[in-house]
Amino acid sequence: MATTSLPTGGYAERERQIAAFAVAQHDVVTRQQLLELGLGPGAVKSRVATGRLYPIHAGVYGVGRPSLSTLGHRMAAVLACGPTAVLSHKSAAEHWGLLVTAQAKADVTVPGTSRAQRPKIRVHRARTLAPDEVTILDGIPVTSLARTLLDLAGSLTRDRLLRAVEQADRIQKLDCRAVMVVLDRHPRHNGRAKLRRIMATYAGPPDVRSVLERDFHAFVITSDLPLPLLNVDVAGVTVDVHWPQWRLVVELDSRGYHMDTAAFENDRIRDAKLMRAGQRVLRITHRRLTGHPGDVLDDILALAADAEPALGHTTALAADAEPAPGHTTARAAATPPRARRRPPA
Repeated sequence: MATTSLPTGGYAERERQIAAFAVAQHDVVTRQQLLELGLGPGAVKSRVATGRLYPIHAGVYGVGRPSLSTLGHRMAAVLACGPTAVLSHKSAAEHWGLLVTAQAKADVTVPGTSRAQRPKIRVHRARTLAPDEVTILDGIPVTSLARTLLDLAGSLTRDRLLRAVEQADRIQKLDCRAVMVVLDRHPRHNGRAKLRRIMATYAGPPDVRSVLERDFHAFVITSDLPLPLLNVDVAGVTVDVHWPQWRLVVELDSRGYHMDTAAFENDRIRDAKLMRAGQRVLRITHRRLTGHPGDVLDDILALAADAEPALGHTTALAADAEPAPGHTTARAAATPPRARRRPPA
C-alpha cells in the first residue's frame, strides 16, 4: 500500500496529494492516512458529512464516490485490519484468478493471536507469515499464491483444490517448489496433507475444454435439466451440447480456444450456419458457468420455453447422430426439466 508523505504546499497541493494517494489505493484511504496528510479530525468529519468521504469500514473511507470497484473493496478490507494485514484464503484465490466466489465477506489474514473481528470481513489469524508468503498484487497486500493454496486446502474439497492448482498452472503462476516450501514450513496447517498429496502426483493441468465440459455436465445434473446430446453433428457442424427437442445448441467457450481473431470469426460463421438451420445458439464461458449458474439456467430455460416443438426432429437425430460412447441419447434428452419452470419438451 502507499506510503504517507507529509504535504509540502498549501491547500491545492494537499488536495492533489490526497487524490493521488487515494488512486494508488483504489479510491480508499484510512483516517490515519488523512491525518498524516494534514487533515484535522474536524476536516475528516466535515468531508464525511458533505459526501466527499464515504465510510466503508471503521476508519476507512471511499474517496469521492460511494461505490467502489472490486479491487477497492478488497483494499478497504485489508486497510481496515491494520498495516500488517493481507488479503487471504478465498478472497486471495479470486484475486489471483484461481476461482470465482460470491461470498459477501472478504477474507483477510492478520499475523498474531488476537481474536478481534470486524463487520463485513472474515478475519483469519496466523502466528506468522514469512516474507515470501506475502506479496503485492494490483497494489493490494495478498498472500503469495503458494500460501493461498495452503489456506484453501483447509476449506475446499480435494477436487476443487486440484482445480485451483490446475488453474494456477494454466495461468503460469504455479511454482511447485514454493508450494512445497510452504507445506514443509507449516506441518500442522489444516488441509496440509490434502495439498501435499495433490502436489506429489500433480502432472499438469488437463485441457481446459475437458474441465469446462465436466463442469457443464455437473451443472445439467444439479439443475435437473434433461440430458443433452454431446459432441454431435448438427447441420454439418460439430457442436458441444444439443437439446434437439428445443432446437438449442450450447457452445462452451474457453479463452484458450476462442481468443484469436480467426477462431472468433469461425465461431460466428458456425453460429450463422446453425441459425439458418433453425437452431438457437447459446455461448457459455467457464467464468459465467461457475460464477453465475443461476443466470445460465435462466437463459437455457427461457430458450427452451420459447421453442416450438420440432415434430419428428428428436427421432431423426436419434437415428442420425452418433454420440461417443457414454454420451446421452435423444431419448434421454426428451425429458423436460423440472427446475424453476417447465418449458415444452
